[in-house]
Amino acid sequence: MAARVYTTVESASITRSSAKTWRKNYSLNGHHHGIKPIKQPSGRLLWPADEVDRLVSGEATRHTETAAQHA
Repeated sequence: MAARVYTTVESASITRSSAKTWRKNYSLNGHHHGIKPIKQPSGRLLWPADEVDRLVSGEATRHTETAAQHA
C-alpha cells in the first residue's frame, strides 16, 4: 500500500498557510518545518500526509526530533 501524500496546495490549505510559502521553504531549506517532500519527475512536490498531520496537531516532525537529539 502506498503512503498517503498531499499536494503542496493541499498541505498549505490544511495548515492554513500559503502554497508559495511551502515552495519557498523547500527551495531555500530543502524542507518545510522539517517535512521533506517527494519530488516527482514532473517537478511536482508531494508531502507525506502523516508528517503534515503531525505538524497540524503540534507534534514534532522527524527532522525536528533528529535535530533535538544532536543538540
